[in-house]
Amino acid sequence: MFPENHSRSQIYKGQPYPAIPFHRADRARWSTPSCFTRLLLAREGGESKVGRLVGIVPADAGPPRGEPSRGAEVLVIIGGKTWPQDLRWILAISASAVAAAGCYGWEWWAEGLLPGGSSRTGLACGVAGGLIILFELLLWPRKRVRSWRLGSAQTWLRAHIWLGLLAVPLVLMHARLLLIGGWLNLALMATFLIVIASGVWGLCLQQFLPTMLLEQVPAETIYEQIDHVARQRCRDLEKLVGALCVGDPQTPHDHSHEADDDGAEYAVVTGFRALTGIQGKVLETIPVYSPIPGTLPIRRCFFSEVRPYLLDGKGPGREGLASAAAAAKRFAALGAESPPEAALLIEHLAQACDQRRQGDLQMRIHRWLHGWLLVHVPLSVSLAVLLAVHIPVALWYW
Repeated sequence: MFPENHSRSQIYKGQPYPAIPFHRADRARWSTPSCFTRLLLAREGGESKVGRLVGIVPADAGPPRGEPSRGAEVLVIIGGKTWPQDLRWILAISASAVAAAGCYGWEWWAEGLLPGGSSRTGLACGVAGGLIILFELLLWPRKRVRSWRLGSAQTWLRAHIWLGLLAVPLVLMHARLLLIGGWLNLALMATFLIVIASGVWGLCLQQFLPTMLLEQVPAETIYEQIDHVARQRCRDLEKLVGALCVGDPQTPHDHSHEADDDGAEYAVVTGFRALTGIQGKVLETIPVYSPIPGTLPIRRCFFSEVRPYLLDGKGPGREGLASAAAAAKRFAALGAESPPEAALLIEHLAQACDQRRQGDLQMRIHRWLHGWLLVHVPLSVSLAVLLAVHIPVALWYW
Protein backbone atom coordinates (compact mmCIF):
# COMPACT_ATOMS: atom_id res chain seq x y z
CA MET A 1 0.00 0.00 0.00
CA PHE A 2 2.99 2.27 -0.25
CA PRO A 3 4.93 3.47 -3.31
CA GLU A 4 8.64 3.03 -3.89
CA ASN A 5 11.07 4.23 -1.24
CA HIS A 6 11.51 7.91 -2.02
CA SER A 7 11.30 9.29 1.50
CA ARG A 8 11.96 12.86 0.39
CA SER A 9 10.28 12.40 -2.99
CA GLN A 10 6.89 12.90 -1.31
CA ILE A 11 7.95 16.41 -0.44
CA TYR A 12 8.06 19.60 -2.50
CA LYS A 13 6.16 19.02 -5.72
CA GLY A 14 6.84 15.28 -5.64
CA GLN A 15 10.28 15.63 -7.23
CA PRO A 16 12.80 13.21 -5.69
CA TYR A 17 16.26 14.48 -4.90
CA PRO A 18 18.94 12.83 -2.80
CA ALA A 19 20.93 14.62 -0.16
CA ILE A 20 24.54 14.63 -1.40
CA PRO A 21 27.28 13.18 0.86
CA PHE A 22 30.23 15.38 -0.10
CA HIS A 23 33.75 14.00 -0.28
CA ARG A 24 36.83 16.16 -0.56
CA ALA A 25 37.85 14.45 -3.77
CA ASP A 26 34.44 15.29 -5.25
CA ARG A 27 34.62 19.08 -4.82
CA ALA A 28 35.41 19.75 -8.49
CA ARG A 29 32.77 17.29 -9.68
CA TRP A 30 30.01 19.10 -7.80
CA SER A 31 31.13 22.61 -8.68
CA THR A 32 28.74 23.05 -11.63
CA PRO A 33 25.07 23.72 -10.91
CA SER A 34 22.40 21.77 -12.77
CA CYS A 35 18.64 22.05 -13.13
CA PHE A 36 18.20 20.28 -9.77
CA THR A 37 20.95 22.04 -7.84
CA ARG A 38 21.96 25.53 -6.92
CA LEU A 39 25.47 26.72 -6.08
CA LEU A 40 25.81 28.76 -2.93
CA LEU A 41 28.75 31.10 -2.47
CA ALA A 42 28.84 33.14 0.70
CA ARG A 43 31.39 34.79 2.92
CA GLU A 44 30.99 35.44 6.59
CA GLY A 45 32.25 38.82 7.75
CA GLY A 46 34.23 39.85 10.80
CA GLU A 47 37.11 37.84 12.18
CA SER A 48 35.45 34.47 11.61
CA LYS A 49 37.81 31.68 10.65
CA VAL A 50 35.38 30.52 7.96
CA GLY A 51 36.93 31.78 4.76
CA ARG A 52 34.37 30.62 2.16
CA LEU A 53 31.21 28.61 2.28
CA VAL A 54 30.69 26.55 -0.87
CA GLY A 55 28.00 23.94 -1.26
CA ILE A 56 25.42 22.28 -3.44
CA VAL A 57 21.80 22.40 -2.32
CA PRO A 58 18.64 21.17 -4.03
CA ALA A 59 16.93 23.80 -6.16
CA ASP A 60 13.57 22.99 -4.53
CA ALA A 61 14.97 22.68 -1.03
CA GLY A 62 12.82 24.08 1.70
CA PRO A 63 13.32 26.38 4.65
CA PRO A 64 15.21 25.60 7.86
CA ARG A 65 13.70 23.54 10.62
CA GLY A 66 10.70 25.14 12.23
CA GLU A 67 10.04 27.44 9.25
CA PRO A 68 7.97 25.50 6.70
CA SER A 69 7.71 27.05 3.29
CA ARG A 70 4.34 28.40 2.20
CA GLY A 71 4.57 26.55 -1.08
CA ALA A 72 5.84 23.30 0.43
CA GLU A 73 3.38 20.48 0.76
CA VAL A 74 3.81 16.90 1.83
CA LEU A 75 2.13 14.66 -0.71
CA VAL A 76 0.14 12.08 1.22
CA ILE A 77 -1.52 9.00 -0.22
CA ILE A 78 -5.03 10.09 0.73
CA GLY A 79 -6.09 13.72 1.11
CA GLY A 80 -4.66 17.05 0.02
CA LYS A 81 -4.66 17.47 -3.73
CA THR A 82 -5.70 13.84 -4.22
CA TRP A 83 -9.02 14.42 -2.46
CA PRO A 84 -11.15 14.75 -5.68
CA GLN A 85 -9.93 11.34 -6.87
CA ASP A 86 -10.37 9.83 -3.42
CA LEU A 87 -13.92 11.19 -3.24
CA ARG A 88 -14.86 9.31 -6.40
CA TRP A 89 -13.50 6.10 -4.93
CA ILE A 90 -15.32 6.70 -1.64
CA LEU A 91 -18.63 7.23 -3.40
CA ALA A 92 -18.13 4.16 -5.61
CA ILE A 93 -17.22 1.72 -2.84
CA SER A 94 -19.92 3.14 -0.55
CA ALA A 95 -22.58 2.62 -3.22
CA SER A 96 -21.29 -0.91 -3.90
CA ALA A 97 -21.24 -1.81 -0.21
CA VAL A 98 -24.76 -0.41 0.35
CA ALA A 99 -26.12 -2.28 -2.68
CA ALA A 100 -24.54 -5.56 -1.54
CA ALA A 101 -25.85 -5.04 2.01
CA GLY A 102 -29.32 -4.30 0.64
CA CYS A 103 -29.39 -7.52 -1.40
CA TYR A 104 -28.06 -9.46 1.57
CA GLY A 105 -30.69 -8.00 3.90
CA TRP A 106 -33.49 -8.65 1.41
CA GLU A 107 -32.50 -12.31 1.00
CA TRP A 108 -32.22 -12.67 4.77
CA TRP A 109 -35.76 -11.29 5.16
CA ALA A 110 -37.16 -13.40 2.32
CA GLU A 111 -35.60 -16.69 3.41
CA GLY A 112 -35.88 -16.14 7.14
CA LEU A 113 -32.31 -17.41 7.56
CA LEU A 114 -28.98 -15.63 7.67
CA PRO A 115 -27.50 -16.13 4.15
CA GLY A 116 -24.22 -18.00 3.99
CA GLY A 117 -21.61 -18.55 1.34
CA SER A 118 -23.86 -20.88 -0.69
CA SER A 119 -26.72 -18.37 -0.98
CA ARG A 120 -27.11 -16.21 -4.07
CA THR A 121 -25.96 -13.01 -2.39
CA GLY A 122 -23.29 -14.78 -0.34
CA LEU A 123 -21.86 -16.49 -3.42
CA ALA A 124 -21.81 -13.22 -5.38
CA CYS A 125 -20.09 -11.44 -2.50
CA GLY A 126 -17.58 -14.28 -2.16
CA VAL A 127 -16.72 -14.20 -5.88
CA ALA A 128 -16.33 -10.40 -5.81
CA GLY A 129 -14.25 -10.52 -2.64
CA GLY A 130 -12.00 -13.25 -4.06
CA LEU A 131 -11.40 -11.29 -7.26
CA ILE A 132 -10.53 -8.21 -5.23
CA ILE A 133 -8.01 -10.22 -3.18
CA LEU A 134 -6.39 -11.51 -6.37
CA PHE A 135 -6.21 -7.95 -7.70
CA GLU A 136 -4.62 -6.78 -4.46
CA LEU A 137 -1.84 -9.32 -4.91
CA LEU A 138 -1.05 -7.93 -8.38
CA LEU A 139 0.25 -4.66 -6.92
CA TRP A 140 3.60 -6.21 -6.07
CA PRO A 141 4.40 -7.48 -9.62
CA ARG A 142 3.01 -4.21 -11.05
CA LYS A 143 5.58 -2.25 -9.02
CA ARG A 144 8.40 -4.59 -10.06
CA VAL A 145 7.56 -4.83 -13.77
CA ARG A 146 7.62 -1.20 -14.83
CA SER A 147 7.19 -2.03 -18.51
CA TRP A 148 3.51 -2.78 -17.93
CA ARG A 149 1.34 -0.08 -19.47
CA LEU A 150 -1.73 -0.75 -17.38
CA GLY A 151 -2.18 2.55 -15.58
CA SER A 152 0.12 4.50 -13.33
CA ALA A 153 1.48 3.13 -10.07
CA GLN A 154 -0.49 5.77 -8.15
CA THR A 155 -3.73 4.58 -9.76
CA TRP A 156 -2.94 1.00 -8.80
CA LEU A 157 -2.09 2.07 -5.27
CA ARG A 158 -5.33 4.01 -4.88
CA ALA A 159 -7.33 1.05 -6.22
CA HIS A 160 -5.39 -1.25 -3.87
CA ILE A 161 -6.45 0.81 -0.87
CA TRP A 162 -10.10 1.40 -1.64
CA LEU A 163 -10.90 -2.00 -3.14
CA GLY A 164 -9.21 -3.63 -0.15
CA LEU A 165 -11.60 -1.76 2.14
CA LEU A 166 -14.55 -2.76 -0.05
CA ALA A 167 -13.55 -6.40 0.31
CA VAL A 168 -14.22 -6.28 4.08
CA PRO A 169 -18.06 -6.09 3.97
CA LEU A 170 -18.17 -8.45 0.98
CA VAL A 171 -16.13 -11.13 2.73
CA LEU A 172 -18.08 -10.68 5.96
CA MET A 173 -21.38 -11.27 4.15
CA HIS A 174 -19.91 -14.27 2.36
CA ALA A 175 -18.80 -15.65 5.75
CA ARG A 176 -22.29 -15.27 7.25
CA LEU A 177 -21.12 -12.34 9.38
CA LEU A 178 -18.36 -14.52 10.93
CA LEU A 179 -20.88 -17.19 12.04
CA ILE A 180 -18.86 -19.87 10.29
CA GLY A 181 -17.25 -23.13 11.32
CA GLY A 182 -14.30 -25.23 10.28
CA TRP A 183 -10.60 -24.61 10.87
CA LEU A 184 -9.94 -23.66 7.25
CA ASN A 185 -12.66 -21.02 7.22
CA LEU A 186 -11.60 -19.60 10.57
CA ALA A 187 -7.94 -19.46 9.52
CA LEU A 188 -8.89 -17.79 6.25
CA MET A 189 -11.00 -15.13 7.97
CA ALA A 190 -8.42 -14.46 10.70
CA THR A 191 -5.66 -14.04 8.11
CA PHE A 192 -7.85 -11.77 6.00
CA LEU A 193 -8.71 -9.49 8.93
CA ILE A 194 -5.07 -9.26 10.06
CA VAL A 195 -3.98 -8.37 6.51
CA ILE A 196 -6.61 -5.62 6.37
CA ALA A 197 -5.64 -4.31 9.82
CA SER A 198 -1.93 -4.25 8.95
CA GLY A 199 -2.70 -2.43 5.70
CA VAL A 200 -4.76 0.21 7.49
CA TRP A 201 -1.95 0.63 10.06
CA GLY A 202 0.61 1.09 7.29
CA LEU A 203 -1.62 3.62 5.55
CA CYS A 204 -1.95 5.62 8.78
CA LEU A 205 1.84 5.62 9.23
CA GLN A 206 2.40 6.85 5.69
CA GLN A 207 -0.07 9.67 6.16
CA PHE A 208 1.81 11.24 9.08
CA LEU A 209 5.44 10.06 9.15
CA PRO A 210 6.53 11.87 5.94
CA THR A 211 5.40 15.15 7.54
CA MET A 212 7.37 14.27 10.65
CA LEU A 213 10.39 13.50 8.48
CA LEU A 214 10.11 16.87 6.73
CA GLU A 215 9.80 18.87 9.94
CA GLN A 216 12.29 17.08 12.19
CA VAL A 217 14.94 15.82 9.74
CA PRO A 218 15.87 18.78 7.50
CA ALA A 219 19.34 17.27 7.00
CA GLU A 220 17.87 14.06 5.56
CA THR A 221 20.21 12.01 3.42
CA ILE A 222 19.97 8.73 1.52
CA TYR A 223 19.00 6.05 4.03
CA GLU A 224 21.83 3.67 3.11
CA GLN A 225 24.37 6.54 3.35
CA ILE A 226 23.55 7.76 6.87
CA ASP A 227 26.41 5.92 8.60
CA HIS A 228 28.82 6.73 5.76
CA VAL A 229 28.04 10.46 5.97
CA ALA A 230 28.52 10.39 9.76
CA ARG A 231 31.90 8.66 9.41
CA GLN A 232 33.04 11.17 6.80
CA ARG A 233 32.03 14.06 9.06
CA CYS A 234 33.85 12.40 11.94
CA ARG A 235 37.06 12.09 9.91
CA ASP A 236 36.91 15.76 8.92
CA LEU A 237 36.35 16.86 12.50
CA GLU A 238 39.10 14.59 13.77
CA LYS A 239 41.60 16.35 11.51
CA LEU A 240 40.23 19.72 12.57
CA VAL A 241 40.52 18.86 16.26
CA GLY A 242 44.03 17.54 15.71
CA ALA A 243 45.06 20.80 14.03
CA LEU A 244 43.39 23.34 16.36
CA CYS A 245 43.56 21.63 19.75
CA VAL A 246 46.63 21.22 21.93
CA GLY A 247 47.99 17.73 22.40
CA ASP A 248 46.98 15.51 25.27
CA PRO A 249 49.98 14.49 27.38
CA GLN A 250 48.05 11.53 28.78
CA THR A 251 47.42 10.07 25.30
CA PRO A 252 50.25 11.33 23.09
CA HIS A 253 49.43 8.83 20.33
CA ASP A 254 45.72 9.43 19.90
CA HIS A 255 44.03 9.22 16.51
CA SER A 256 44.31 12.93 15.70
CA HIS A 257 46.48 14.58 13.07
CA GLU A 258 48.42 17.78 13.33
CA ALA A 259 47.29 18.88 9.89
CA ASP A 260 45.73 17.63 6.71
CA ASP A 261 47.35 14.71 4.95
CA ASP A 262 48.33 16.89 2.00
CA GLY A 263 49.76 19.67 4.18
CA ALA A 264 47.09 22.14 3.13
CA GLU A 265 46.47 25.29 5.13
CA TYR A 266 42.71 24.70 5.16
CA ALA A 267 40.52 22.00 6.63
CA VAL A 268 37.34 21.07 4.78
CA VAL A 269 34.31 19.97 6.79
CA THR A 270 30.77 19.24 5.75
CA GLY A 271 27.85 21.05 7.34
CA PHE A 272 24.22 21.97 7.00
CA ARG A 273 23.20 25.58 6.47
CA ALA A 274 20.15 27.63 5.52
CA LEU A 275 20.50 30.80 3.48
CA THR A 276 17.61 32.98 2.24
CA GLY A 277 15.06 30.22 2.82
CA ILE A 278 17.16 27.50 1.10
CA GLN A 279 18.68 24.65 3.04
CA GLY A 280 21.14 21.90 2.20
CA LYS A 281 24.53 20.38 2.82
CA VAL A 282 27.55 22.62 2.40
CA LEU A 283 31.33 22.49 2.46
CA GLU A 284 33.21 24.84 4.79
CA THR A 285 36.89 25.56 4.33
CA ILE A 286 38.49 26.58 7.61
CA PRO A 287 42.02 27.99 7.80
CA VAL A 288 44.30 25.77 9.90
CA TYR A 289 46.40 27.80 12.33
CA SER A 290 48.58 26.72 15.20
CA PRO A 291 46.82 24.93 18.08
CA ILE A 292 44.69 27.18 20.26
CA PRO A 293 45.85 27.22 23.90
CA GLY A 294 43.38 25.91 26.42
CA THR A 295 41.59 23.52 24.05
CA LEU A 296 42.60 20.29 25.77
CA PRO A 297 39.03 19.77 27.14
CA ILE A 298 37.70 19.96 23.55
CA ARG A 299 40.14 17.29 22.40
CA ARG A 300 39.23 14.99 25.27
CA CYS A 301 35.50 15.57 24.74
CA PHE A 302 35.82 14.77 21.07
CA PHE A 303 37.68 11.48 21.48
CA SER A 304 35.75 10.29 24.53
CA GLU A 305 32.20 11.37 23.61
CA VAL A 306 31.71 12.96 20.19
CA ARG A 307 33.74 10.56 18.06
CA PRO A 308 32.11 7.36 19.43
CA TYR A 309 28.68 8.91 19.02
CA LEU A 310 29.28 9.99 15.42
CA LEU A 311 30.61 6.55 14.47
CA ASP A 312 28.07 4.34 16.23
CA GLY A 313 25.08 6.55 17.08
CA LYS A 314 23.08 6.13 20.25
CA GLY A 315 24.23 3.32 22.51
CA PRO A 316 25.54 2.47 25.98
CA GLY A 317 27.60 5.37 27.30
CA ARG A 318 26.48 7.73 24.51
CA GLU A 319 22.99 8.63 25.70
CA GLY A 320 24.03 12.20 26.63
CA LEU A 321 24.73 13.39 23.09
CA ALA A 322 21.69 11.53 21.77
CA SER A 323 19.48 14.01 23.62
CA ALA A 324 19.35 17.50 22.10
CA ALA A 325 18.85 19.19 25.48
CA ALA A 326 21.64 17.24 27.19
CA ALA A 327 24.00 17.86 24.25
CA ALA A 328 23.26 21.60 24.35
CA LYS A 329 24.19 21.71 28.05
CA ARG A 330 27.34 19.67 27.42
CA PHE A 331 28.61 21.93 24.65
CA ALA A 332 27.63 25.05 26.59
CA ALA A 333 29.75 23.85 29.50
CA LEU A 334 32.55 22.98 27.10
CA GLY A 335 32.41 26.49 25.63
CA ALA A 336 32.53 28.04 29.11
CA GLU A 337 35.84 26.33 29.92
CA SER A 338 37.38 26.91 26.48
CA PRO A 339 38.85 30.09 24.95
CA PRO A 340 36.60 32.23 22.72
CA GLU A 341 38.74 31.40 19.68
CA ALA A 342 37.51 27.80 19.89
CA ALA A 343 33.81 28.72 19.66
CA LEU A 344 33.66 27.83 15.94
CA LEU A 345 35.18 24.40 16.58
CA ILE A 346 32.64 23.69 19.34
CA GLU A 347 29.87 24.80 17.01
CA HIS A 348 31.01 22.27 14.40
CA LEU A 349 31.03 19.51 17.01
CA ALA A 350 27.50 20.44 18.07
CA GLN A 351 26.28 20.53 14.46
CA ALA A 352 27.80 17.12 13.76
CA CYS A 353 26.04 15.61 16.77
CA ASP A 354 22.76 17.25 15.72
CA GLN A 355 23.02 15.76 12.22
CA ARG A 356 23.80 12.36 13.75
CA ARG A 357 20.63 12.65 15.87
CA GLN A 358 18.66 13.51 12.74
CA GLY A 359 20.19 10.50 10.99
CA ASP A 360 19.18 8.22 13.86
CA LEU A 361 15.64 9.64 13.78
CA GLN A 362 15.50 9.15 10.01
CA MET A 363 16.48 5.49 10.44
CA ARG A 364 13.76 5.00 13.07
CA ILE A 365 11.13 6.63 10.84
CA HIS A 366 12.29 4.52 7.92
CA ARG A 367 11.87 1.35 9.98
CA TRP A 368 8.40 2.49 11.07
CA LEU A 369 7.43 3.23 7.47
CA HIS A 370 8.51 -0.15 6.15
CA GLY A 371 8.46 -2.48 9.16
CA TRP A 372 4.72 -3.15 8.84
CA LEU A 373 5.37 -4.76 5.46
CA LEU A 374 7.08 -7.63 7.31
CA VAL A 375 3.59 -8.52 8.56
CA HIS A 376 1.46 -7.38 5.63
CA VAL A 377 3.30 -9.06 2.75
CA PRO A 378 3.86 -12.58 4.19
CA LEU A 379 0.29 -12.75 5.48
CA SER A 380 -1.00 -11.60 2.09
CA VAL A 381 0.82 -14.53 0.48
CA SER A 382 -0.61 -16.84 3.14
CA LEU A 383 -4.07 -15.45 2.41
CA ALA A 384 -3.65 -16.28 -1.28
CA VAL A 385 -2.63 -19.85 -0.42
CA LEU A 386 -5.59 -20.33 1.92
CA LEU A 387 -7.94 -18.86 -0.69
CA ALA A 388 -6.58 -21.28 -3.31
CA VAL A 389 -7.40 -24.16 -0.93
CA HIS A 390 -10.75 -22.73 0.14
CA ILE A 391 -12.24 -22.45 -3.37
CA PRO A 392 -12.01 -26.13 -4.44
CA VAL A 393 -12.96 -27.34 -0.94
CA ALA A 394 -16.05 -25.10 -0.92
CA LEU A 395 -17.07 -26.26 -4.40
CA TRP A 396 -16.58 -29.89 -3.41
CA TYR A 397 -18.97 -29.63 -0.45
CA TRP A 398 -21.46 -27.29 -2.14
